[in-house]
Amino acid sequence: MKKILILAIAAISLTSCNFLEVEKIGKSDIETYFSEVNALEPAVNGLYHLMYSFYDRYFITFGEIAGDLVNLSASNTDWDRLFNYETECITSDEVSAAGYIWKSGYEIISNTNYLIYYAPKLKDSYPGYDALIDNMTAQGYFVRGLITLNLCLVYAQTYTWTPDASHLGVPLLTRIPSMNDEVKRSTVKQVYDQVIQDIETAQRLFEGSSYQTKTPYFAGVDACKALLARIYLYMHDYAKAKAYAEAVMEKYPLTPHDKYVNMFCQATGYASEEAILRLNGYDKSGSLQTFYKYDNAQGFPSGKLLEMFDSDDIREALQHYTVDVDGKTTHFSNINMKFYCTEQIADKDKHYDPFVLRSSEMYLIHAEACCQEGALPEAEKDLKALIARAYGKTPAEITLTYSGKEGLDALIMRERMKELCFEGHRFFDIARRHESVSRDSGSNARAKTLSYPDYRFALPIPRVEMDANPAMEQNDEY
Repeated sequence: MKKILILAIAAISLTSCNFLEVEKIGKSDIETYFSEVNALEPAVNGLYHLMYSFYDRYFITFGEIAGDLVNLSASNTDWDRLFNYETECITSDEVSAAGYIWKSGYEIISNTNYLIYYAPKLKDSYPGYDALIDNMTAQGYFVRGLITLNLCLVYAQTYTWTPDASHLGVPLLTRIPSMNDEVKRSTVKQVYDQVIQDIETAQRLFEGSSYQTKTPYFAGVDACKALLARIYLYMHDYAKAKAYAEAVMEKYPLTPHDKYVNMFCQATGYASEEAILRLNGYDKSGSLQTFYKYDNAQGFPSGKLLEMFDSDDIREALQHYTVDVDGKTTHFSNINMKFYCTEQIADKDKHYDPFVLRSSEMYLIHAEACCQEGALPEAEKDLKALIARAYGKTPAEITLTYSGKEGLDALIMRERMKELCFEGHRFFDIARRHESVSRDSGSNARAKTLSYPDYRFALPIPRVEMDANPAMEQNDEY
């Protein structure tokens, strides 16, 4: 971590959209770089580039492979130990998910701290640029809050593990530290308090700035509200989760039935109606595509997930792909097509843009929060809207059959699995609800279950961090 803290920012070309590159650390004087206002937008581009790698390489996959909706190919050795919860073996592994998520996450946070520290200082030197400076600073606060939350999800037990969230979370880095600063873990409550403060600060700066990004590839006011809805759901603060989700749902309609598949599989000239924040994959590596590639899948839908779909559900179409090669038609099934561009365009233009926040999740958060508060008719309304979209019907045509609050809650979670599968939510959903991982009998996992509570719901702090930092505490039982 100390290496990351000192060597946190890289040389950036101001003439293009090049990004912060960790390999080039030390080639640019940070203070000099941030003395120019035209450095801010490339710096923010750099943050989002690093964030794409963070999500694409390991974070999204970890959120699914540790759950119960994805099976792992027998030939895949990169994820085998995490898939089977043999996490004691991975504390020294820097190149797998356990080490990479930690290292990459704190690289991003360190870079946000430079942006947050230096950007506001430019207002005196560049009058008339306040709106731009505020927006770029807000991007830094948002990214720092989001990545800090994600690190806490991976390396700490869920918020409600203890009644007051006093258990260990992750280190909070809210400023540029010196070599003599002691870096240690905060409690989960302190982490969530800081994350909320960062997102609320970002929201205020976005709201006060006339400079607005016109693209779902950068955060804004609505991304802040959507993320707060997710945060409060994790905290079991259902009133606030409901309120924030509702505020976003009003502005972002669900993608229509006939555009649903293209929302994931089309790369050009297509804007998803429900995209609140997604990551731009153009000209970037595609780890998720490789992992789920239809003709050599390393990860594929579990039997537990497949049995939830029927042929009339548009989401079932994402489990199939038919391709013509040299006049021969081949059909692939039981796959995941959320991270593959099927559009007939030049290979160099093909890419996928993973969702960070979308309105379907807001409908599900709103439904779950309403259900937990006993507002079952409101929860039904949300659920019917999602199911109607999936089947190409109107909500009035949808009938829900359930018994009481628990029955409706089960329907909501089933819909959540169908809608958000493969997008990195499942393992964290199981943990926040104090449920157990239960894989189907056809799973090729050696570990079919992980019963809550269990220390393995949090990954170990990487060994390289433990060795370098005397103040760091390891998770219990590792």
